[in-house]
Amino acid sequence: MIGSEFLFSIFLWFVRAFLSSIVCLIIGLLGMRMLSFETTRIREFESIKGHPLATSLFLGGFFVYAGLVIYGSMVNPFFLSQSVSLGTFFNVERFLIVILSFLVSFIFGSLFYYVFSKLKLFNVDLDDINKHPVAVGVFLFCYQVFLGLIILASLNIPLG
Repeated sequence: MIGSEFLFSIFLWFVRAFLSSIVCLIIGLLGMRMLSFETTRIREFESIKGHPLATSLFLGGFFVYAGLVIYGSMVNPFFLSQSVSLGTFFNVERFLIVILSFLVSFIFGSLFYYVFSKLKLFNVDLDDINKHPVAVGVFLFCYQVFLGLIILASLNIPLG
């Protein structure tokens, strides 16, 4: 029979992974808002509304983001520290790494957008994305994968 200590450990693992995942998902939603603010010429959510393929790409990207975040949160959450004891409730260092990684991703994303839109480095006009809702859906999908990989990396950076 399974012991109560083991069940308590599993419960604490679930709670800390759940709380870390929720915080990271909120960070992802904030990232989507910041992306929309940064890319003023791309009307992301207006474009995909009413287009099933574009909407499914957006939702698919969110599922990939959520999967990366949940995986990282299960392996290395920042709530309840790194042990199953209740001694330390919150790993501030891990949380700061996640927040700083998010900010760095926004800076790099903004830089990439600036290079492509303003400098026309590859002679590409980003306004072309607006010409088709599927293009906007792919753009959102890729951003969510980009952000998900960064958050996953920040959850897995060794502290020590």
